[in-house]
Amino acid sequence: MILTDLLALVNKDKKKREKVKAAQKFAVGMGVVAAVGAAGVATGILCAPKSGKETREDLKKKAISTVETIQKKVETMKDSAAHAAQEVSNVIKDVHGKTEDVKNDIKDGYHEIEQDIHKTAENISNELNKSVK
Repeated sequence: MILTDLLALVNKDKKKREKVKAAQKFAVGMGVVAAVGAAGVATGILCAPKSGKETREDLKKKAISTVETIQKKVETMKDSAAHAAQEVSNVIKDVHGKTEDVKNDIKDGYHEIEQDIHKTAENISNELNKSVK
């Protein structure tokens, strides 16, 4: 495992967080648009030449439809946010696992270098002993 792999994972985590933020902003925007749209529809209905009963019935239907639409959008955004949160969690776990792999690689490399140093020192010692004899 090399450092560039870890950096790539960290960048991936950052991108996931940015996607979650973008999804949240989108959800807020959709709520604002729905509210403005509902207000526009209500204004249009109130200005329409219908009886009071018909106008109230139309308003009720539009309000119910708008609430259902908003509920669907909110559920979609909740699902998206939950999925994004799970993805971020998976990336964090992956980074943690990769970090452990790097630590283990460093320990293994240290032990291999230590053994090489001891073998080299032993070889030098043997060579010195041969030359002294």
